Amino acid sequence: MLKFIRGKGQQPSAERQRLQKELFAYRKTAQHGFPHKPSALAYDPVAKLLAIGTQTGAIKVFGQPGVELYAQHTLVNNLASELNVQLLEWVYGTGRILSLTAANQLILWEPVGTTLVPIKTLPFDGKLKKVSSLCCSLNKDLVWIGTEGGNIYQFDLKSFSIREPVIYHDVVLEQVPPTYKLNPGAIESIRQLPNSLNKLLIAYNRGLCVLWDLDTSAVERAYIAPGHGQSVGLHVNAKGTEFNWYHADGSYATWSIASGEPPQNVNYVPYGPDPCKSINRLYKGKRGANDIIIFSGGMPRSAYGDHNCVSVHASDGQKVCLDFTSKVIDFFVTYKEDGEAVEVLIVLLEEELCAYDLTDSKVSAVKAPYLHSVHASAVTCNYLASQVTPEVYERILRAGDEQDLDYSSIDWPITGGVLPEQDDTQAADANDIEILLTGHEDGSVKFWDCSGVLLKPIFNFKTAIIFGQEHDVDDVPADASIEQLDEGEPPFRKAGLFDPYSDDPRLAVKKIALCPKTGQLIVGGTAGQIVIADFLGDTKDNGVLRVSSMNLVSDRDGFVWKGHDQLNVRANLLEEHAAPINENGVNISGVLQVLPPASITCLALEANWGLVSAGTAHGLVLFDFKNFLPVFHRCTLNPNDMTGAGEQLSRRKSFKKSLRESFRKLRKGRSTRNNPSNVVPTTLEARPVERQIEARCTDDGMGSMVRCLLFAKTYITNVNITSPTLWSATNSSTVSVFLLHLPPAQTAATTLPPASGNATPQIPRRISAQLAKEIQLKHRAPVVGISIFDQTGCPVDQLNYGENGTPPHRVLIASEEQFKVFSLPQLKPINKYKLTANEGARIRRVHFGSFTCRVPHELLQSLNGSSPTKSSRSTEGGDGAANSSISPGELYHEMALICLTNLGDIMVLSVPELKRQLNAAAVRREDINGISSLCFTNSGEALYMMSSSELQRIALATSKVVQPTGVVEIEPLLMNEDVESTAPSNEEDDSDKEADANDNCAENSTGETGGAMPEPPVAKHRAKPLELNIENNSVLLSNGLSSGSSPNRANETITSSIGDITVDSVRDHLNTTTTTLCSTTTEETVGRLSVLSTQTNQSTTSVNMKDIPNINIPNLLDLASKSNTTETSTSSVVIKSVITSISHEKSNGESETLKANTKTHEESQF
Repeated sequence: MLKFIRGKGQQPSAERQRLQKELFAYRKTAQHGFPHKPSALAYDPVAKLLAIGTQTGAIKVFGQPGVELYAQHTLVNNLASELNVQLLEWVYGTGRILSLTAANQLILWEPVGTTLVPIKTLPFDGKLKKVSSLCCSLNKDLVWIGTEGGNIYQFDLKSFSIREPVIYHDVVLEQVPPTYKLNPGAIESIRQLPNSLNKLLIAYNRGLCVLWDLDTSAVERAYIAPGHGQSVGLHVNAKGTEFNWYHADGSYATWSIASGEPPQNVNYVPYGPDPCKSINRLYKGKRGANDIIIFSGGMPRSAYGDHNCVSVHASDGQKVCLDFTSKVIDFFVTYKEDGEAVEVLIVLLEEELCAYDLTDSKVSAVKAPYLHSVHASAVTCNYLASQVTPEVYERILRAGDEQDLDYSSIDWPITGGVLPEQDDTQAADANDIEILLTGHEDGSVKFWDCSGVLLKPIFNFKTAIIFGQEHDVDDVPADASIEQLDEGEPPFRKAGLFDPYSDDPRLAVKKIALCPKTGQLIVGGTAGQIVIADFLGDTKDNGVLRVSSMNLVSDRDGFVWKGHDQLNVRANLLEEHAAPINENGVNISGVLQVLPPASITCLALEANWGLVSAGTAHGLVLFDFKNFLPVFHRCTLNPNDMTGAGEQLSRRKSFKKSLRESFRKLRKGRSTRNNPSNVVPTTLEARPVERQIEARCTDDGMGSMVRCLLFAKTYITNVNITSPTLWSATNSSTVSVFLLHLPPAQTAATTLPPASGNATPQIPRRISAQLAKEIQLKHRAPVVGISIFDQTGCPVDQLNYGENGTPPHRVLIASEEQFKVFSLPQLKPINKYKLTANEGARIRRVHFGSFTCRVPHELLQSLNGSSPTKSSRSTEGGDGAANSSISPGELYHEMALICLTNLGDIMVLSVPELKRQLNAAAVRREDINGISSLCFTNSGEALYMMSSSELQRIALATSKVVQPTGVVEIEPLLMNEDVESTAPSNEEDDSDKEADANDNCAENSTGETGGAMPEPPVAKHRAKPLELNIENNSVLLSNGLSSGSSPNRANETITSSIGDITVDSVRDHLNTTTTTLCSTTTEETVGRLSVLSTQTNQSTTSVNMKDIPNINIPNLLDLASKSNTTETSTSSVVIKSVITSISHEKSNGESETLKANTKTHEESQF
C-alpha cells in the first residue's frame, strides 16, 4: 500500500518533461489511398491540378506526385448530409478552387502550405436559387452561377459578392424565336467562348441553348434542339467555333456556333435505336487526323442500363466501351498544347480512379502515381514490414515490374505544384524502406511502398492460383473481349481493378509475415492454409510444389470439426514433371495445411532458422520450411471440450450467475448503509478494483485460441547462454516457452558435396523442440503481444542476425488488460501496468518504437545521472543536414512501447518502467475497422484504415514525420482594402509574438531545406499573420516573416533574433483572444494558415510609432501620421493567423532544425 501511495506522487523531473516534448509528439500526417465516397471532380488545365470532393465534405487536391492538399468542410446546420460536395470549379491558373455543398453554399478555397483554407463563403437561399452549374471566367475575375430557376448570377471573385446584371430567363425568352414556347428550366451548362471572352454559351434544361453577349446583355443567337427531352451539357472546342450538345435521351450532336441551324444528324444516338440512358459528360478532340468523342453513359436502357461505361469513339470506326465495376462519378480529358489533340482520359469512379492513354488506338491503361484503390478486393488484414533491406526491396520491385508490362508508358499529365528540392542525403535510407502488405478476400497480398507520401503499389501476390480444380481457367486475357464486335452491341471491355466479389471465402488472407532481411514471405488463410514463398527468383530450383499437412487433433478421438473443408491444391501442380510456380519473380516453394482447417490466428517467421509457426483456435504448429518437415504441434484445447466450440473455457457469464451477483451486491450495499462501521476507508475506495474473471463478460470466444507467437534467441535455461526459443500465448493467458534445438552445422552439411557421384546426400539433422516453461496469468485475459527486450529496451527480434543485445533480457507480456514485465531466465515479475482495471480500456496492439532527438550536453548529463537504466545514447557530433544549423547537441535515442487501446487511444510507455510518456486520441472509438487495422512501424509511425479505401498516417515521434511537402503557387487576389486592413495597427508585434512562441518548431513541412529553397509566389495579402485587436505588449521584434525574402509564409523557417518572451506576455495573448479551432479539420496541422473568426468585446489597440522598426508594410506606414494612437473597438473581426503548432509541443519537421541564435528554446514551450 505504501509503495502504491508513494508511486502516485512521483512526477517526472523538469528535464524529463522537456525531453518528452523533444521526443514524442502526436499528429496526423499524410493520407493514402482513394477518397471515401467521392462526389465531384475538377481539373485545372492551366495549373495542371486535379481536385476530388466527397460526400463527407473532404476536398483533396493532387498535382505532380508528392503534391497533395487536404481540406474539410465544416457543418452548417449540424446535418452531415449538407457536407456533400456537389460541384467543384477551379479559378484557372490561380490555385484557388470553388466548392458548392449540399447546403447550397459556395466556398472559395486557397492553398496554404499543404492545406486548403476557406477564405470566403457565399450562402444562397431559396429553391429557385439552388445552384445547378458553375463556370469560371478565363479572366479569373468572375464566376457565372447558373440556378435551377433558370437565372445566371455574375459573381465577383474580388469583392466576393453578386454583381449586376443578372441574366434572367424571362429576358432571354423574350429574345428567342417565338417557336420556342417552353419554360426553359434549370441552367445545365455555361461555357465562355475561348476566342471571344465576352460571349457565353448557355444550355437550359429543355432543349434551348443561347449565345449571350455580355457587352450588350442580349441574346446573339439561339439554338433549339428539336424532338429531345432534357439537355445535359455542352462541350466547346478549343477554337470556339463549334460545340457538342448532349442530351438525356443518349444523343449528341456537333453544332456550329456561327449558325443557329440544327446539324444533319441532330438526333444521333450512338447506341440506338433502342431507348438509351442519358449521356452524362462528353468531350471531343482529335487523335491524329481523326475526331474522337469520349462520353459516359448513353447505354441501351433495357439491355445494358446497369452498366457503368465510358465510351471512346473515333471517326475511323474504332470504338471501345470501357465497362467499369463501380459507378462513374465524372471524368475529364487532358489535351496537348494545341487544345485539340487528346492525351489521357482520367475517370473518377465510386471506388477507384482509372486513367487511359487516348493517343493509343487500343486505349491502354495508364498507371496513376496516386489514388490507388487499396480495397480492389476487400482488405482482410494488414502487415507492416519496417526496415526492409534494399536488396529485398529491389527483388520485390523487379517482380512487380513484370506485372506492369501491359500499362502504357505515357507520362502522367497532372504535373502541377512545386516540390522542394531534396538533398541526396535525404534519399531513401536503408532503414527507411517500409512496405505495407494488405491481405485480401480473394487470396491476394498486395505490397505497397509506404516509405514516403505516395503509397506505391509494387507487387501483387496471388495465392488463388495454387488452389481450385485442375480445369479452372486462370485469367482470361484482357484483350480477348475487345474484338467481339456485334453490330448494335456496345464493344465492352472490362475496365478497372475494383472487384468486390470473391469466388471462395476460404481464400481470404488472415495473417502475413515478411522477413525484411531475406524476403521470405508466409501467408496464412481462412481455411488453415499457409503458403510459403520467397523472392529469390531463379537462384534456387525447388522443383515441384511441395504440400504438407499437420493435424492438431490427431490424438483427440472425440473431436469433430464442423466448419468448412480445406482448400485443395490443384492436382496438375503436384504432378512429377510440373513446372515450379515461379510467377513474376516470386517463387512459391510449398503449402502447409493445418488441420482442422480453421482460420490462422497468428504467424511467426524466423527465416534464418528456416522456421515458421502458426496458431489457430485449436493449437499451434512449428514447421521447418527449408527441409519441408514438421517439427511439432501442440493442441491447446481443453481435454474435456471435444466439440471445438470452446464452451468449457468460455468467459461469458451465465444469466443465473449474474443474477446471483446482483443480489449479493444489493445485500452488501444495504448492510453497509445500515452499519456505518463497515464503511471501507476512502483511500482504498479511490483505488479502482480489478474485476474478477466471473464478473467479466467478453466475446473473445475460445480460450484455446493461440493469439501470439514469437521466435527469440534469449536466456531461458541459464544466465550465460542464449537459446533459440518459441513463445506462444492463448486467449486464456497461458504463455508457453519452447526450447528449440537447431542442428549446429546444418548449413555446412548441406553444402559439402557427396564423396562419390551416386552417394546419397547426408540427411540433415532434424530440428526439435521441447516445452521449457509455462506461465499462467491469473486474470486470464487474452494475450495480445509478447516481446523480449534487452537492457536498452531494444526488442531482440529487431536486432540483426547473430546479435543478442545487452543482457539482461526481460520479457513483456501484454494481455488485453495489463502489461507485465518478467526477468529472464527466472521469470520473476518486475513491473506491471494495469490498464483495464484503472482506465477501463483494453489493449489491442503493442509494438516497440525507436525515438530520437538532439539534446544539449548538460541536459544529457542530468538525465544520465537520474536514470541509469535508460536506453542507449550516442554522442555523435552531427549527422549532415539534420544539424547543419544547430548548436552542437548530442543524439539521444530511446526505445519505447507503443500501445493501441480499444477506445482508439495510442499510448507511449517507457520500458521497463512502464511510465506513460504520451497519450493521444488517434482513432474514433466507433471506428472498429480503423482500430483493428492499425499497424505500427519501428520508427514510431502508424497506419490505419480511416475508411474502406483510405489509409491515415500518424506520427508519434518528432524525428520521423512523413507528410506532403509540395505546395501550389497562387496568384495574388486583391480584396477590398476595408476587408484586408481590419486591424493593421498592431499586426506586426502580434505576428512576431506568435512566430517566436513557436520558433522552436518552425521547421515545417518543407523538410530539412527550410526557408533556403526557392519558393513559389503566393498571395501577399492572404498571408498576413494574425490581424486582431488585442492589448499591446510592446514586444516589437523583427523576423523572417515580414522581411520579404521568402514570400511563401506557410512554408518557411522563421529565423528570429528575438527578445525575451515572458510567461505574462503569452498569458495576455491567450486571455484576450478567443479563438475556436475546429478539432477535426485543424488538429495538429503544421505550418498552416487558418482563417478563423473571433469576437472581441472591448479590445484596446495602442500604437507607439517609435517602437515600430522600419518595415515595408503599407498598412503600418499609413499610421505614421497618427504617431501615438489609442483606439477602442467592439466589432467582430477576421483573424488570419499563422498556426505553426496547435498542440504546444514540438510538432514539425523530419528532423528539427533550430537556429543557433534562438535564446528562448526552453521558455517558448509554454
